[in-house]
Amino acid sequence: MTDSHYSLRDDFEVSCPELDQLVVAAVEVQGVFGSRMTGGGFGGCTVSLMKVESVDKFIAHTRQKYNGSPTFYVCSPSEGTHSLPL
Repeated sequence: MTDSHYSLRDDFEVSCPELDQLVVAAVEVQGVFGSRMTGGGFGGCTVSLMKVESVDKFIAHTRQKYNGSPTFYVCSPSEGTHSLPL
């Protein structure tokens, strides 16, 4: 996942310093599996996958390391698509 971000940054040149800073901060936290930009590039958001027990440390570390004012949306995976009863 993080390698994908590095490819977007280096090969396609669609990242920006703010997103790179967020990814670097994320992968410094134990329990984070990976992080990358999402969206159209040149600003926006990152998605970071981590263990549940790493969320609070991730948020605190990111706030400490990032120069801006990040917003966090903590989500859990769902069971995916399925038929709904009529």
